[in-house]
Amino acid sequence: MRILKSIQKFEYEFDIKAERFLWKHPFLGFLSIFVGMPVFVLGCVCICTVLITFPMAWLFGWL
Repeated sequence: MRILKSIQKFEYEFDIKAERFLWKHPFLGFLSIFVGMPVFVLGCVCICTVLITFPMAWLFGWL
């Protein structure tokens, strides 16, 4: 239970800080949410795809 409570506390504090940032800097908040996050997620998906497919391609001799 202690780990779960610490995760919930971290999430709650992060939400408060994110909300405060969005109120103080609406343009930067808009850019970070609607531009930065999708680019970050797309980059993570590309990296994970390469990490999975590259060893398979090497194993099957496609490289």
